[in-house]
Amino acid sequence: MKITQKTELLRTKAAAALLGVSTTTLWRLEQSDPTFPRKIVITSRCVGWRAESLLNWLEGKEAGRV
Repeated sequence: MKITQKTELLRTKAAAALLGVSTTTLWRLEQSDPTFPRKIVITSRCVGWRAESLLNWLEGKEAGRV
């Protein structure tokens, strides 16, 4: 997947693909990990995550910071 901008808003499937996890695992991370970036609620049935926030979280996991 190609990210065109770090501020790009990713929908659920794209956010899961960026992290290399399933959509179920993405939901579990969002529910159970307090360091996981918060989703942005666009409408009652539409949510997304900033690519930059997800990449920063992932880098923190790599570095052992979170």
